[in-house]
Amino acid sequence: MVRGSSMICSLVRASSFGRGAAVSASIASSCRLAHALASPSSSEDTRGRSVAVGWALGPQGEFERRVQAGQIVGGDCQQANALSALQRLRDRLLGENPSGLTAESVSEAEQHRDRRGVYLHGGVGRGKTMLMDMFYTTLPPKVARLARRVHFHDFMAEMHHRLHAKRGEEDPLSAVAQDMCSVHPVLCFDEVELADVADALVFKRVFERVFDFGGVLVATSNSSPEELYLGGINRSAFLPFINILRNQCEVISLNASDGESNDVDYRRSDVLLRGSHCVSTKTSATEILPSAMAGVTSTLISSGNGTAELDRLWHEVVAMDRSLRGVNSEEKVTGSSRIPVASGRWVTVPKLSGRCARFSFDEICGLPLAASDYNTLAHHISIFTIDHIPMFSEQNENEARRFINLVDILYERRALLVASFAAKPEDIFRREAESVGAEDTVRNRVKREGQRAGHQINVKDEGGSSGRSTTTVGSMEWSATGRAGASLAQLQSTNFTFRASSRCASRLVEMGSVTYERTFWASLPRVGVGGFPS
Repeated sequence: MVRGSSMICSLVRASSFGRGAAVSASIASSCRLAHALASPSSSEDTRGRSVAVGWALGPQGEFERRVQAGQIVGGDCQQANALSALQRLRDRLLGENPSGLTAESVSEAEQHRDRRGVYLHGGVGRGKTMLMDMFYTTLPPKVARLARRVHFHDFMAEMHHRLHAKRGEEDPLSAVAQDMCSVHPVLCFDEVELADVADALVFKRVFERVFDFGGVLVATSNSSPEELYLGGINRSAFLPFINILRNQCEVISLNASDGESNDVDYRRSDVLLRGSHCVSTKTSATEILPSAMAGVTSTLISSGNGTAELDRLWHEVVAMDRSLRGVNSEEKVTGSSRIPVASGRWVTVPKLSGRCARFSFDEICGLPLAASDYNTLAHHISIFTIDHIPMFSEQNENEARRFINLVDILYERRALLVASFAAKPEDIFRREAESVGAEDTVRNRVKREGQRAGHQINVKDEGGSSGRSTTTVGSMEWSATGRAGASLAQLQSTNFTFRASSRCASRLVEMGSVTYERTFWASLPRVGVGGFPS
């Protein structure tokens, strides 16, 4: 473990014994660092490969380099343990002959039995993504070309597309797994979440073969392996994969061992980024941010006068974007533009100006759009302005799920969200007072549904359409295929949505910060002298 990591653990242990103000100050610094770990740096692309010094250092050395450069300060034991696991994996990969990770030998699984990956899990804002990116960006070029870093949303969409292309083959799952391993035997996934039975079983079956072929997985998730696809339909078919995942990966929790002392969402703390890490040489043109010009404190507005404030903010972000693109300030805002998405469909953008788009909430989340559709939109749009984001409950769970998918994709791409909310962004998700935990039975959830609708649940001895007995809610039969307004899959989806809501709320807090806004504008390409990109 690097000196910085040892110091971190010492400070955390000392805090348990109440060593006074000095230790408290050190722990406060640790909290500020962990927030920085939870957020990519603003002066460099943490997923790019531009910092050559990192190739020699590895994730632990890169961590300490940033500490000594004043870019991040402090840390905690859980993050140090994760860095150690990632460093060990990197060292093992470098200890192998790089040619051992090519198509010619990828099927020789016996030589890779000790090549375990790393699975990082923990609560929101614990720095999982930043730590994984430290591993990925510090791989030397010979290994880096065999590694791939991708968001789990994108990966699953790609898997379904690949399997569709290989339909008719004798074993399409093995073919897809071998194709992946032959190009990228080291796979880095951010935000592993399994929300439906199709994704769960595809992930299980493909990665059983990936591991057989000697592939390596580095992943982050809010869920431990045991919590993946918890409460899902036919979960018994998925359960054997949990042991396989644990055998193939070193599983590291970023939660505190006591479940309390360090389980802090660092995105909710003040961002501490120093020097060039926070303000790049390009930021002189953006010292006065559009939010300040519009007279608001954040790009995420929750005041009573949200419409007027959002109108002003929309005007300012469009003006800033035009300035950076070097176009005439009189450039017209296009109405009703259409962007092609999957399966020959189109999404209408009501207002479009350069990299800026404006939607009502119903226009972007009220329609049946998937994560892949939002991903396509984010290829074309950098600034999403959304009017009237409501409160979310089980009554509008479909819209909540789409909004969570949208925020995940915008956060992953470091895009800018400009929006008006019905409440503070971190307070928009509300569950009913009754417990609807993952351990809750389908029968109890159906019963509550019937009670909410004023119906009584009954179980009759006569056989129904799906079994030897019949469960009814009111006069309607309940079955695995569902009933009007509620199916098993919908109940499972509701559980998933509201488990993911804490991550979404955490990300919204960060995305609404001045640091995030400044970082966004500093990262955009702009026109310099003579109309050429600067």
